[in-house]
Amino acid sequence: METDLPRYEAPNPYNYTKVQLAKRTRDIKAMIKDFPSVAPMWCEWIYDVIENMPQEEVEAIINEGTWEAPGKFAKAPGGVLNTVECFNEDGTPYVFPTESLALPSALQSYEQIETIKAN
Repeated sequence: METDLPRYEAPNPYNYTKVQLAKRTRDIKAMIKDFPSVAPMWCEWIYDVIENMPQEEVEAIINEGTWEAPGKFAKAPGGVLNTVECFNEDGTPYVFPTESLALPSALQSYEQIETIKAN
C-alpha cells in the first residue's frame, strides 16, 4: 500500500552537505556528553554560530574572552543590604517609630501562638 505522504526532512538552514551534517551530529553529541548541564539546543546554536563565523572572529572571541563576561541581560549577583535611608516627601529623613523596631510581626505572632499553647 503506497501513501502520498512525503517523508520528513530535517531543516537545514545553513545548507550543510551530508558529510557536514554527520560531523555536526557527532560534534553536538560530544558537546552534550562533555557539558551535560548545557541545554542540547544551546549546543546546536553555538555549533552553528561558530561553524559559520569567520575563523579570525572566532579566535578573537577566544583570545579576548568576549563571551566569558556576563551577558547584557544577566542578573546582578545578590548581596546583603546593610543600611537603608528613607526620606519623607519633603526630603527630610524619616524616623521609624521605636515600637516597630522591637520585634517583627512574624515573631510577635509566633510568641502569641506559644503563649496560647502554654495556657
